[in-house]
Amino acid sequence: MQWVEPTASHAIEVASNMRPADQLEVLLSHGATPLEAVTDSWEQSDILRAMATDDGVPCGLCGVVGHRIWMLGTPQLTATRRARYQLCMDGRIWVDNCLKEVGGTLFNQVYSKNEESIKWLEYLGFTVEPPSPIGRSGALFCDFWRSA
Repeated sequence: MQWVEPTASHAIEVASNMRPADQLEVLLSHGATPLEAVTDSWEQSDILRAMATDDGVPCGLCGVVGHRIWMLGTPQLTATRRARYQLCMDGRIWVDNCLKEVGGTLFNQVYSKNEESIKWLEYLGFTVEPPSPIGRSGALFCDFWRSA
């Protein structure tokens, strides 16, 4: 995995091939399609980065809107052990840099059944709270946060 500058074609690729867990999460939290979620997140972000596989295939987008951190990806983002390792190591550096840039706390919510994302967030140093109902669906989501 490599960090790259995001492009519109990158965003379309991620929206068109979004991980099922991310699709479900944006549907339950915002009633959004993958394309709506990527477009809205892209347009609102103060910080925006993209990830690609080692052979240049777009596999993820992430950003920060105010102090709300987010990430959406394709199955290729975590398809191999090496990709997961890189996402953890590089992700921690990226989050550290975001904390420095925005100051204060980074936060968001994660679908309580999205175990892979919860495990990754905890590795990155986020505190993940017990689930509570949010969004249009009333599905259970966990608040997560991390301070500088």
